[in-house]
Amino acid sequence: MTEASFYIKLEENKVKCELCPRNCVIESGKYGNCNARRNRSGLLISEVFGKISALNFDPIEKKPLYHFYPGSEILSIGTTGCNLHCIFCQNFSISQCDGVQHVDISNYSPIEIELKSLKTKRNIGVAFTYNEPIVNFEFVLETSTLVKRNSQKTVLVSNGYINQKPLNQFIDVIDAFNIDLKGFSTNFYQKYTKATLEPVKQSIKSIAQSGKHLELTNLIIPSINDDETEFEEMCKWIAGEIGEETVLHLSKYFPRYKLDQYPTPPETLFELFDIAKNYLKYVYLGNIATEIHSNTYCPSCGKLMIERTYYNIKLKDVDETGKCKSCGKQLFKYF
Repeated sequence: MTEASFYIKLEENKVKCELCPRNCVIESGKYGNCNARRNRSGLLISEVFGKISALNFDPIEKKPLYHFYPGSEILSIGTTGCNLHCIFCQNFSISQCDGVQHVDISNYSPIEIELKSLKTKRNIGVAFTYNEPIVNFEFVLETSTLVKRNSQKTVLVSNGYINQKPLNQFIDVIDAFNIDLKGFSTNFYQKYTKATLEPVKQSIKSIAQSGKHLELTNLIIPSINDDETEFEEMCKWIAGEIGEETVLHLSKYFPRYKLDQYPTPPETLFELFDIAKNYLKYVYLGNIATEIHSNTYCPSCGKLMIERTYYNIKLKDVDETGKCKSCGKQLFKYF
């Protein structure tokens, strides 16, 4: 049983969780909104510490991270629970688990994850992914600290819905972030994720300002968040606030969970890709077979740097330091 971080005790054995912007007030015996943290007689307990629902060695590109040690492998783990409730969730069987559905769980300590990460030569570290790692804050923090003492890398794939103080602690121990910017309107977030947009934008800015590696993902859902004007505003914001070299992944939606919308048409992805390229140097399409939209080209001279076929990559006109062999442009800091 692991006591949670970031909460305060209230009267009548109630507690207030201050991990994310929901700031749940939780009665004794009840769970917070994320179904991962529970009030046990006035103590807030992480009910998911060490409970792993998914564990795999994945290509780093699957996170997706395209500019962070391309071609490497990373141990990817997840638990259950999420502090967002997206009706289109692509991993709902574990993220929206509320104790009623059956989920296969294996128990691991942080040191066991550290040792497992060291067993595969090509593995560069550990990625916290699949469900929302924020709700497993204590386990992520402790495991990351152990992993980094071996000069391995840590990755957080997250919705970014977190308060500033815990985010600062993540920034101290996480090397690379992929933040899912699900849309770019307050109405979209409130209606489809049961959360708000501004804290996510603030998290993105804080990570960018920290100097840690950051890539963004936007799942494109037909007729829901594919408005071209709104999407262009998002791209302008990313370029202006984070920088034009920010990596943006646009992913194809498939019907999942409570939303039975048709899959994203390829034409929509191609049109939004072209809009994004007006503002950002590195834009990629995911969940769709199109190599030209997955390759990395030098923004200075146009040469093909990395060729991608699904998760298979071929290094082309790029040297061992991540520079373009033709013009010397530094594309990758982490190579």
